[in-house]
Amino acid sequence: MPIKHITRAAALLIEARQSGFKIDALPPDARPRNLAEAYAVQREIIAASPHALAGWKVGATSSEIQTLFGVTEPLYGPVFADAVYQSPCVVSVAPSAHRFIECEFTFRFGRALPARAAAYARTEVLSAVEAVMPSFEIIDPRFAKLMVTDMPLLVADCTANGGAVLGAPVRNWQTLDFEAMAVALRMNGIERQRGTGRVVLGNPLNVLVWLANALSAAGHAIEAGHIVMTGTATGLHVAALGETVSAHFDGLGEVSLKFK
Repeated sequence: MPIKHITRAAALLIEARQSGFKIDALPPDARPRNLAEAYAVQREIIAASPHALAGWKVGATSSEIQTLFGVTEPLYGPVFADAVYQSPCVVSVAPSAHRFIECEFTFRFGRALPARAAAYARTEVLSAVEAVMPSFEIIDPRFAKLMVTDMPLLVADCTANGGAVLGAPVRNWQTLDFEAMAVALRMNGIERQRGTGRVVLGNPLNVLVWLANALSAAGHAIEAGHIVMTGTATGLHVAALGETVSAHFDGLGEVSLKFK
C-alpha cells in the first residue's frame, strides 16, 4: 500500500479518536491489506498523536481469541497517556463509546528495552520489570463495531485500545504465581466471570517476552516507565453507564471503575 494510503488511514482514525464519532470502515483506498500495513498505520498514529505514549497493549493472548480472530500469535497496539486512569475512577465517555472492558495483568518497566538485532532472553525482559498492577483495559474501537473479522482494520485502530485503568502497583512480584492467580470480575457486586493468568498465553510473563521481541523486530522500544497490558483473563464484557465494575486479583489487589 503506498505510503499516502497509510497516512490517510492514520489521519481518519486520529480524527475519529478525537471527535468520538464512530466510522463503519476505512474507505477502500485507505484500507490496510495485511498486518504489516496495519502496523505501519499504527506507527503513523503514534508519530502524529499529540499525546505521549504510555506503553503497549497486547491482545489475542488466549487460544480461543486467536481462533476467533483467525491468527496464530498475539497482536499489539499503543496505549496513550491521556487515556490512562488510576483506580478507583469515574471515566467520562462519549455517547457512542462501546464501554467494553477486560481484566488484565499490567506490568510497568523500570528499564528500557531498545530495539536491537538480537532477540531478548526471558531473563533480560523480566529483569527490566519494575511492578505489576491489576487493571482494566478499556476497549473502544473507532469503528461502529469491533472488527473481529478484519484483523488489519482492528490492528490499524491501535488494536481497539481505548484506555487503561490501573490499580496499585506491586513491586515485589517475582514470587507471585501468575499462572494460577484467580481473577474475578464483578459488576455492581455480582460476579460475572472468573479466570486465571493461565489463559493469558499460558502465563502473562510469556506475553512480556513475546512483545519485547515483536516490538524490537519492528523498530520499537519499551521505554522506562512504559506499561504493558497482557490480555484479558476474563473475556470481554460491556459495562453500563453508572455501573460499578471491579476485578479482584488474588494476591495482587483490586481495580474498579464507573463509566459516566
